[in-house]
Amino acid sequence: MDKMIFTADRTSLAEGDIIGITWDCSGADSVNLTIDNGYKASSMALDIAGNKRFRLNRSKGRTRLTITASVAGKDYSKTIKVKVAPMPVTHAETVDRNGRSVGPLRQWLDRLGPRWQSARSRLRLSWQAMSPAKQLATRILLIIAAIMLLSALWPAFLFIGMTGLAIYLFWVVWKR
Repeated sequence: MDKMIFTADRTSLAEGDIIGITWDCSGADSVNLTIDNGYKASSMALDIAGNKRFRLNRSKGRTRLTITASVAGKDYSKTIKVKVAPMPVTHAETVDRNGRSVGPLRQWLDRLGPRWQSARSRLRLSWQAMSPAKQLATRILLIIAAIMLLSALWPAFLFIGMTGLAIYLFWVVWKR
């Protein structure tokens, strides 16, 4: 073989970038290019001389480009090691219909809306299926729970809450 020239326009790039190679294997019977990205190796036949540009999409950090020229049954090869940095991570930003940024709280509330509507519908249906006595007992339990919670935060509310509960029960008895 007269000469074997194999060059790359750069030896360091990021995933997804394009690399250009140039080769000249005068006197060779055939020329192959092997690209080994650390995950798998792929080969392709090339002309005796030329240039090619391609994208390096995936790599384990180093990609090996090897050109192999065959002359009368004997193989000659040359390798270029290309350092491939991981593709920069781009964080997408969620926007509303007007193009305004939507923060994580708004996203959470948007996901919560349909769930709340579903839970509310189920509660309404189960409330309608209850007997009047169970509805009354449920109301009283909810009032007692609210009184207990608020009196833990504000002790004076215990008297106010119990008075309100007594008035409510008096009203229920009077109404029936």
